[in-house]
Amino acid sequence: MEYDQFFRHHSSRGSTRWWVALLAIAPLLLTVAYYLRTHAVRIPGVLVLVLLATIVAALLYRNLSQRRALRVLHRGVLRAQEGDLHPVHFGHLADSAMQRVARDYNLLMANLGSMFREIEECQNRTISERNRNDAILHSLPGALVCVDGDGRVTHSNRRAEHLVGVPGAELVGRNLFEVLNVDEEGVVLLRDALLYERQVVNKEVSVRLGDAVRHFTLNLAPFGSPTRGATGAAIVLQDITDHKRLQESAYTTEKLAAIGQLAAGVAHELNTPLGNIIGYARLLEEHEHSQEELGDYSRIISTEAKRCSRIVDNLLNYARRDQCRPENCSLNRLIEDVVETVANCQGRRYDVVITTDLAAELPLVQGENGQIEIVLVNLLMNAIQAACEGDRPARVIVRTRTDPGGSVVMEVEDNGRGVPGDLQVRIFDPFFTTKEIGEGTGLGLSISQMIVARLGGNIKCDASFKNGARFVVKLLRA
Repeated sequence: MEYDQFFRHHSSRGSTRWWVALLAIAPLLLTVAYYLRTHAVRIPGVLVLVLLATIVAALLYRNLSQRRALRVLHRGVLRAQEGDLHPVHFGHLADSAMQRVARDYNLLMANLGSMFREIEECQNRTISERNRNDAILHSLPGALVCVDGDGRVTHSNRRAEHLVGVPGAELVGRNLFEVLNVDEEGVVLLRDALLYERQVVNKEVSVRLGDAVRHFTLNLAPFGSPTRGATGAAIVLQDITDHKRLQESAYTTEKLAAIGQLAAGVAHELNTPLGNIIGYARLLEEHEHSQEELGDYSRIISTEAKRCSRIVDNLLNYARRDQCRPENCSLNRLIEDVVETVANCQGRRYDVVITTDLAAELPLVQGENGQIEIVLVNLLMNAIQAACEGDRPARVIVRTRTDPGGSVVMEVEDNGRGVPGDLQVRIFDPFFTTKEIGEGTGLGLSISQMIVARLGGNIKCDASFKNGARFVVKLLRA
């Protein structure tokens, strides 16, 4: 509207100039004609006609020049509709109003050309970005499916199309649960995640593909939006069937290796006492021994048989898989009782000082007194034997504390030679021991670890402790 007013304003100004010039000339000519006529001066008719012809020619020239300029402008508009935004030129014969129109038109075409170039650049960048994203999505090793708020597929990659056996054009718009045959747990998981816009991270689901069932990890990321129509999610399925098979094969191999190691340990532990039993039994078959020698042989056979029995009992305790009863234990009181008993017996025998440093107001722990006592006795006996091997006065200390995570911690520390770094990873293996033959079965720490694990805790050797050995047991609060 403002441009139309501007155009009419400048057009009227150009026309006014011509009419003002004509109105100024016309009275002058009439005055001259009247003066000549009153003084009896004859005016030739030719002169009058020439003057009138001049005025008419001037008016016709202005009209034709404006019409020519309008035609040039009209052709420019038609070319602009076809995409040709070149400027127009009226020449020097057009008046100032038409020149202003030409300048405004050319400026408009220049602005449109700049805007169209920017739009084209944005369009090219958008197409390039879309092609790059499509290349990335189609190259993903997992199946990608995008769905809307109603669970209908909006986008998919080639891996997803190959998985469900449906081309991409036919897959779009179909319900997710119609094309993906997920197990019941997976269906509930997907529906809840889509309904409540929850994220799902590495959840395992089973998908039936024809006659086979394959295992996948499911990851879901919702598209948050305040409007229902714009909600949705991106779902990624990664096939882990082969990985699970390899994992199961590795587990089987580890079990077979553990069985072989266990069998070797049992054979090694039983071989020595059984050999002694056989040897002394053969000696008993000979009748050339005194009653004292026969008694010694019988005691040795009995001792070695008890040793075999003890090995078997420890093995059975290690292999037992019954659950611990839901009982609670006062750890400080248990430690005081056990330490007093062990100190009066083994402590005096090996000349080892056993002390305690117990935290005040220690909470109860989960576990049966007898189970935790087995763990503590095993740790104390190992600590006493290790402390005796050092060159300084042997001492063992038992501490209790609570850690920031809420667990109750029991530490058994000795000032012996410590556990070498290369052996710390093996000390909890069944039948592994650094003691001499006949001094230990190698099941104490294994059984202790099994008991603590059943109680929901853990036991480890503190590798950072350098002045001996320190075993740290973490138990759950009651």
